[in-house]
Amino acid sequence: MKTRNLTFIFLLTSLFFLASCSNNDDSDSNLESNLLIGIWKPIKAVDVCSSGSQEVYNYSLCEQNGRLTINAGGSFSESSYYEYSSTNCTEEFSYNGTWKIANDDFSVIVEGDTIYITFFEVFENTLRLGMYEIDPEYTCDGDNLPSHYYTEYTRI
Repeated sequence: MKTRNLTFIFLLTSLFFLASCSNNDDSDSNLESNLLIGIWKPIKAVDVCSSGSQEVYNYSLCEQNGRLTINAGGSFSESSYYEYSSTNCTEEFSYNGTWKIANDDFSVIVEGDTIYITFFEVFENTLRLGMYEIDPEYTCDGDNLPSHYYTEYTRI
């Protein structure tokens, strides 16, 4: 699950910064945008199973060194860390991009690629970014497919 989670973090982050999402109502869109602004650290990855149960991977203290910084002007930066041994916490990647919320879509652009985040929740000090896309080779809760997955961040 750790490899899948790292892939998910990278995909999710890339998707978040390359895709766009918003509500049709401008006031709702502005509220979501204002809630996004800040510095976020990753806490856990969650697979929500089609049965309704969840499989949770809690990030290590090393992995929680990662940061997602969302700026008011539509730019962002992200870094991710991984612990290859008990004493080796290493930055895995970092990049910059732009983001926007429009027409019920949340998108990010990194290095010219646009990524659409299909699962997006933000409230108070919690941000969840994920996908509804399912890998048919991965099972969740026995033989069930996950319905969606996300990374949960907390505001710092």
